Amino acid sequence: MSDNEKKVSAEVTEETIKKEKKPMSKKKKTLVIILCILLAFFLFVAGFAIWYVNDKLNRIDYDTEQTTIAPNQEFVDDEMLDFGEMDDATGNSFREILKNWATNGGQKMSNKNILNVLLIGSDASAEDDKRASITDKGNTDAMIMVSIDKTNKKIKLVSFMRDSYTYMDQFDRYAKLNAACANGGPAYLVETIENDYKIEIDGYVLVDFDSFRQVIDVLGGVEVDVPAYVANHLNKSSQYPNMKDITPGENVLLDGEQALAFSRVRYTDSDGDVSRVARQRQVINALIEKCLDASLSEINEVADVILANVRTNISQKAILSYAAQAVSGGWAKFEISEITMPTPDTRYGYSSRSTAWIWVVDYPLAAQKLQLELYGDTNINLPEERKTAITVVGGYVSRKTTDN
Repeated sequence: MSDNEKKVSAEVTEETIKKEKKPMSKKKKTLVIILCILLAFFLFVAGFAIWYVNDKLNRIDYDTEQTTIAPNQEFVDDEMLDFGEMDDATGNSFREILKNWATNGGQKMSNKNILNVLLIGSDASAEDDKRASITDKGNTDAMIMVSIDKTNKKIKLVSFMRDSYTYMDQFDRYAKLNAACANGGPAYLVETIENDYKIEIDGYVLVDFDSFRQVIDVLGGVEVDVPAYVANHLNKSSQYPNMKDITPGENVLLDGEQALAFSRVRYTDSDGDVSRVARQRQVINALIEKCLDASLSEINEVADVILANVRTNISQKAILSYAAQAVSGGWAKFEISEITMPTPDTRYGYSSRSTAWIWVVDYPLAAQKLQLELYGDTNINLPEERKTAITVVGGYVSRKTTDN
């Protein structure tokens, strides 16, 4: 490991690592699984009646092919980043390293006994003209892959960081990962992740912010711990004009709009998206706890809200198959762990002279680590001495603390 990579690793606090590895309680595990398989497990257990299940699943928007549209303003490009200052003395470009890795045709690992489903949270909203459609407007602020290992009875939740800088082959462009869906559709986001991490993803599930707010309001809000600095920032922000002020403290009851703001904010912490991902998990866990105490009528209403706003390329037949496997295979008892990608030692925070912030990623090492986590094996062999995107940038740009 180079001196710069050691510096990056050393700057990650123990608290951050604990947040990224913290295990879930048994009660939370059960409902996370239910959510991860499109509520199919709930519908199977609660109904058994075929007409009821079909009625619910018919509300889902099923994708049969990838949607592709023109790139929009969300791409990070040369006008936002001074790439010249990020190249080393020999002219090696960190962008060239990203492109070569994403397009090298490396084999993507898979296993018939491991199911990988990408859960996508889009910032699209019918109430915002700039974010009016999941298909062509929304960036993806939450990208969590659910990896279900049926052989070893384990489930791993892999959070992909939105600001990871990557090469997008279809457009021959470079951008943050969260712009992939907005520019090429959810299937293209899946393809981008597969190219970077050399794994196969079996399907995706996408929901927008409207359903997030509605579900929380149906359940009467969620309780989370709100730090004073986060509450102060949100209460002063003009981004949420319809939001009621948030009171700081422990077990604060938030309505849908407040919980959405709490989950999205990333301008309050020096580690930016790392803390935001932790807040998202806190809200999801609180939502799960409310679902445990919800009445059948509330759960039915929640299912209607979510399924009416879900977009997926997983067929009804596959959903019902996964539901049956979940019951017969006892998925609810599987051990659950969490992973954040890229890991602290494979990412490097960079802020340009402009306002742009990105994670520069050592994708070969990150991909190797993820393969080992998911499959216990890897097809990536790395030489001891190699030039990485981090070493190219890190050798000439000091790591900067920013409230991204």
